[in-house]
Amino acid sequence: MPNNLWNDEEAAGLPDRDGLVYRSNILGLDRAVVNIFGGNTSAKLCMVDHVGREQEVLAVKASGSDVLTITEPQFALLQMDEIEPLYQRDEMSDEAMVAYLERTWFEQGRPRQSIETLLHAFVPHKHVDHTHPDALISLMCVEDAAQEARRVYGGRAAYVPYIRPGFTLSKWIGGMVRDNPTIECVVMGKHGLVTWGDDSKSCYESSMRIIQETEDYLADRRRGKKVFGELKVPGLSLQNREDILAQVLPVIRGAVSSRRSAILQTDSSDSVLHMIGSEKTSEVSQIGAACPDHLVHVKRQPFYVDWKPAEGADTLSDRIRQGIADYEERYVANFEDNKNPGDELRDPAPRVIRLTRARTSPTPMSAASCITAPSPSSAMQRRWAASSA
Repeated sequence: MPNNLWNDEEAAGLPDRDGLVYRSNILGLDRAVVNIFGGNTSAKLCMVDHVGREQEVLAVKASGSDVLTITEPQFALLQMDEIEPLYQRDEMSDEAMVAYLERTWFEQGRPRQSIETLLHAFVPHKHVDHTHPDALISLMCVEDAAQEARRVYGGRAAYVPYIRPGFTLSKWIGGMVRDNPTIECVVMGKHGLVTWGDDSKSCYESSMRIIQETEDYLADRRRGKKVFGELKVPGLSLQNREDILAQVLPVIRGAVSSRRSAILQTDSSDSVLHMIGSEKTSEVSQIGAACPDHLVHVKRQPFYVDWKPAEGADTLSDRIRQGIADYEERYVANFEDNKNPGDELRDPAPRVIRLTRARTSPTPMSAASCITAPSPSSAMQRRWAASSA
């Protein structure tokens, strides 16, 4: 359930730019709403330029910043009267768009605007949020996402299928909002949510309302169902888990740090243990990435290890070393098969590793993906069982 973190006392009297920062920061406090470096926020402001002229300026989260920690200087400032003519174009390459936007800067020295800047410019509202809520992305990853959107939001939302961020997606979304002035949001296949408002508070609360509706719908659909099947592998005791992790975490860190140093974070929460110990987890986890967020934060697949405690921590360590080496080899091969000109190979080590006891009939150690079933468990999927940050 999203937490409405808006505090009227904290926000009282904040000018629009500071209100934008405040809204951005509290959105980032809930990583089930906006993940690390994900999403973007904006406001269209009246500002005075260097010769004393009032102008409408788009303040939009810059590329590479995180809404949780963003400060006012980390917003790009662009001149709206120079951006608006782009809406009349039929198409525009990423390179041409970036070069054009760099000529619309209102203030020099600001960081570079993101690839989704025109999404904010083309939506005809003062305040705009683009978030990546776990619940909504889960719903928008199903086979007929458009139909699910109609079931949940009716005519209050517009749906756009997934395409890569850029000019076309921005124009699709802007056009839907301009042509349908009564809708409350745009939901994006495999991608996220766009909301808006006349001020920062109404924009924020619109996001919270839509996310809550989505979570309520998923909870109702999940009632009485076991998303990952029956629990087949109960978790070890806390002491046993800690003893094993104390032995294998240095092995994992060494194995995933061949190209860059990694910091590990473990998660042995009840929801994680239930997921990795359920009967369908090994099957479902082979499906592959459901959305770009999985690719960015988990890669195409995390690394999954089946193991029996009776085999001992040394055996587990050996499987981890060999498994990570195999993972990296497969990752490099996949990159070579699918790379485009200019693509550069980055760290091939897994970002997420799931450790579980083996089944009664153990399956081979294998790579595994994030769980993609449309359920509120998505927030849990983003936590790392043992991962490199």
